Amino acid sequence: MTTTTSTTAHHLHRRVPADRRWLGLDRRTLLPAGIVLAVAAVMHWVVPWVDTLVPYRERIEAGQTMTLDPGIRFAPPTGWGITDGVVTGDTPASGRYPDRAAVFSGQSSMSFTTGAFDGTPRALLRQVRVQNENRQAFALRSEATPITTASGIRGLISEFRDTTSDGAIAVFTVDGTGIEVVVRTPSDTSTPRATEIGQTLSSITETGAAR
Repeated sequence: MTTTTSTTAHHLHRRVPADRRWLGLDRRTLLPAGIVLAVAAVMHWVVPWVDTLVPYRERIEAGQTMTLDPGIRFAPPTGWGITDGVVTGDTPASGRYPDRAAVFSGQSSMSFTTGAFDGTPRALLRQVRVQNENRQAFALRSEATPITTASGIRGLISEFRDTTSDGAIAVFTVDGTGIEVVVRTPSDTSTPRATEIGQTLSSITETGAAR
């Protein structure tokens, strides 16, 4: 009997008074729950929407180049937007130029990555091929074609196709550094756009140790 009385008193103590309820819910929990839902809605809908409205703050101007660690430089097409990397001459936040850069125009994009590599361009392309096939990112679909930049850096280029675009991977090696360039373009890429991409690949040069 004592147990029953104690249990009943416990339930009565936990029951929320009618003047503190709304549709059967404790009014004190509504504000915290509303804040959580509002934050979730902002993150899910508002932030992506605002992101689409904010223009990229930097685009390539005529004559500008971008520099990658350790001293690899290239000239993106004028007017292309920068999504990653540092323009040559700007002060990198970390004190050194990054090992990645990316530029875009419409649905076309070019991303650059550098890293230590002592092998040949063919060995680097083989490594890139295996890595992408393991990630099931895409498979190269053409034989590697030799490519040489205007400064004499030798490399290879191979085409690929994934679910959204056509593209190519170009690799170069120079003085213990490997350079990987991933190009993505719509299947109906125009000749002028293809020319811009070719000129950018040709502009890659090694300038010495970067800051």
